[in-house]
Amino acid sequence: MPDQVVWVAPDISCGHCAMRIRKALAEVDGVAAVSVDVERKTVRFAASDAATVEHARQALVAAGYPPRDD
Repeated sequence: MPDQVVWVAPDISCGHCAMRIRKALAEVDGVAAVSVDVERKTVRFAASDAATVEHARQALVAAGYPPRDD
C-alpha cells in the first residue's frame, strides 16, 4: 500500500509553480496521485516506498521547490 506524503513547499506562489511540481514528480518512478494546493503551499502524493519519497524530495529541490515535512 502506498504511503501518503504531504509536504509544505514555501516557494509555491502560483499555478505555474504547481505545474512545475507536478511535472517534476511525474518523472519519479513510484509517485502517483500528485496534487498541489497553491494557497496552502502544500504538495500531496502517494509514494510506493521510502526510496521513492527521497527521490521525490530530490526532484522538488532540483525544480526549485524544496519541501519541508509538515
